[in-house]
Amino acid sequence: MANKFTRYLSDFGSGLIEGLTKPKGQMADYRHATRLFVDNGLRLSPKTKFLFYVRFEFENTVRGMSQFTAKHQNEAGLLVKSVDLPKFSFDSLIKNQYNRKKILYKQINYEPVSIAMHDDSNAVINAMWALYYGYYIADRHLPDAAYGATHLRATSTPQDNFNYGMDNKISPPFFKSVTIYTMSRRRFVGYTLVNPRIKSWNHGEMNYSVSEFNESTMTLEYEAVKYTTGNVSVGTPKGFATLHYDTVPSPLSIAGGGVATLSGEGGVLDGIQQIFGEVGSGAAFDTPGGFLGTVAKTINTYKNFQGLSKDQLASEAINILSNPANITAAASSVGGVVGAIFPKNSGTDTTTTAIQKSVVRRP
Repeated sequence: MANKFTRYLSDFGSGLIEGLTKPKGQMADYRHATRLFVDNGLRLSPKTKFLFYVRFEFENTVRGMSQFTAKHQNEAGLLVKSVDLPKFSFDSLIKNQYNRKKILYKQINYEPVSIAMHDDSNAVINAMWALYYGYYIADRHLPDAAYGATHLRATSTPQDNFNYGMDNKISPPFFKSVTIYTMSRRRFVGYTLVNPRIKSWNHGEMNYSVSEFNESTMTLEYEAVKYTTGNVSVGTPKGFATLHYDTVPSPLSIAGGGVATLSGEGGVLDGIQQIFGEVGSGAAFDTPGGFLGTVAKTINTYKNFQGLSKDQLASEAINILSNPANITAAASSVGGVVGAIFPKNSGTDTTTTAIQKSVVRRP
C-alpha cells in the first residue's frame, strides 16, 4: 500500500520541470471543482452581497427639497444597510386541453422590496422620510389649532380651512426612481424601480438594554423594473464614489504596494499589465501625478517580483500553464473600481492569504 500511495504522489514536489510536464500528477485535485468559477478571470464567480449601491432620484419640486441638498441625496443611498432585489410572481391558470395541461399567464406581480437604512446622527434618513410624509400627507404641515380639543369636524358642518390626510392635491411622484446596483469585476447591473411608492415605514426601536445601532426600514411598491449594465468608475453609476469614498490606493493594489504573488489582483502580472497599459495609452505622461503614479507602480512591481520565492514561482506557474485560460485571468481585475481591492478568492493560496489580511473597503 505504501508503494502505491507513493506512486500516486510521485509528481508532486519534484521540481518545476517535472511539474510543468505533469502538472496534475496521477491524482486529480480541487481544479475539477474550481474550473467553473476561476476560468476567464472569474467570469462566472458568484457575486458578494456587500458590493452594492442604491441611488434615490427625487422630484425636485417637493416642498423643502431645496434644504435636502444634492449632497444629502447621495448620502441617503450610502446609508442603506441592506436592500432586497426586485421580486416577481405570476398569476397563472392551468387549462385542460384535451387532457394536456397548459399553463397560461394572467398577470405579473411586482413584489414589494424592503430597504433598511442606518438611523444616522445627522438625521438625513429621517429628513428624507419627513419630506415624503409631508409631500403626500397634509397633516404634517397643519398648525396646532387644527387639532384643538374644540375643533371638531362633523358631516353637518361645512368644511373648514384645514385639509387633512391625503387631501394634499399632489400629482408628480416623490421618487422619480430608486435604482439598486450590484457590482462585480468592475461591472455593475442596475435594477431601476419605476414609480416607486412607500407602502410602509418603520423608525425602528429605542431600548436601554441593548447597544445595537438603530435603523429605519421602508417597504417599496413599484410599477415595473428596468435593467442596465455598464462599467464602474467614479460617478458611474450616478453619484457612486463621488462622496465619502476612500481614494487612497488599497495596500493590495499595485499603486498601494501590491502583493508578492505572480498572478491575481495586485500581483506582478497585474502590475506589468497596468504599467504597459498606462505607457501605451499615454496616461503615464498626461500629468505629473500620472507619471509619478506609474513610477510608483513600476517600483512596487519590481519589489514584489524580488519577493517571490522559487517554490512560489513554480507553484503559480504550474497553475497558470495547466490551463491557457489562466494566462488571461492572471492579471484580470475583480474589484469594484480601479485601485480598490475587495475580497475575492483568485484560486491561489497566496492571494487568498494576502486578502484575508486586508481591510475591506465597501463602495
